Amino acid sequence: MKHSRIIYYAAPALLLGLLFFSCKKENDVPVVPETGGSTVSADLRVVATVNGDPIMLAEFLERFARAGFKPYHDVAFEVKEDFLNRLIERKMMLREAQRMRIKIGLPEINQRIERIRAENGKDVKEMLTGLGIDFEKWKADVWEDLMIERLMARAVSRQISVSSADIKRYYQEHQLEFEKPEQVRVRQIVVAAEADARRVLESARAGTDFAAVARERSTAPEAERGGDLGYFGMGEMPSEFNVVFGMQKGEVSRIVKSPYGYHIFKLEDRRKAGRIGLDEAYRDIEEKLRKEKEDRRYKAWIKELRSRTKFEVNYKALAEVPMPEEQP
Repeated sequence: MKHSRIIYYAAPALLLGLLFFSCKKENDVPVVPETGGSTVSADLRVVATVNGDPIMLAEFLERFARAGFKPYHDVAFEVKEDFLNRLIERKMMLREAQRMRIKIGLPEINQRIERIRAENGKDVKEMLTGLGIDFEKWKADVWEDLMIERLMARAVSRQISVSSADIKRYYQEHQLEFEKPEQVRVRQIVVAAEADARRVLESARAGTDFAAVARERSTAPEAERGGDLGYFGMGEMPSEFNVVFGMQKGEVSRIVKSPYGYHIFKLEDRRKAGRIGLDEAYRDIEEKLRKEKEDRRYKAWIKELRSRTKFEVNYKALAEVPMPEEQP
């Protein structure tokens, strides 16, 4: 027997669309009897069966390519193995969704495709063609994603509730999590040469608008925001930034050298250390508790679903795929 590790991980959102709850499981998986050597066509080789329905090597290779991976032979065997286990679990969930009479119509598929188009700012069909991906087969993947999303909502998400009492109890039992350190809000200007930094410092201390100079002269990413770094606490930035914690509000620092160049800081504001109140922390706690409950519910549900599913795996077939020029 070979131990299976079924892991759901994030594939490119455009290509597979659905990130399931992370869950790693160890189970004995029967191995499919060999269907022949590597000379057998991919259309005829079975890599797995799910309740008697075969997953052919040809389908596996197509889906692997649509998932956006590197060329097949450039990918570690462990990745292929995990992808096959993921495909098995996907088939298992689709069968369960159909058993529960879940339906997804064409309008919902088109709506999802339009959302993907809007997020990427490109025509989806044109983009897929450029990637060598068949649009209709990808569209079938979208249908599967929607079916599984609805199944997960019904079997997992809707079974979960987080009460106000749960949230208050968590807050009371985890007080240290809600202690916030002193924070400062800082603007910075970063230049490559010390001579430039001296000129900028002189200008800033003469009363020139610091944000305007940052937009014009700074090489740092936040220059377009007037050099605004937002609020941060001690230790959240490189050690060169620690100088700002000894400054007064409105003060401009000396020149500070770092691996990124020459920095000049201005302290905009300071927040005292304190405790985050329950009202402010409420939504974050609710989300954390919901995720924990969903994870527990998912693990129990998928274990029960697997117990009702008969599946076999032929991992050897994944290793015997010939190089493209060798394929019959």
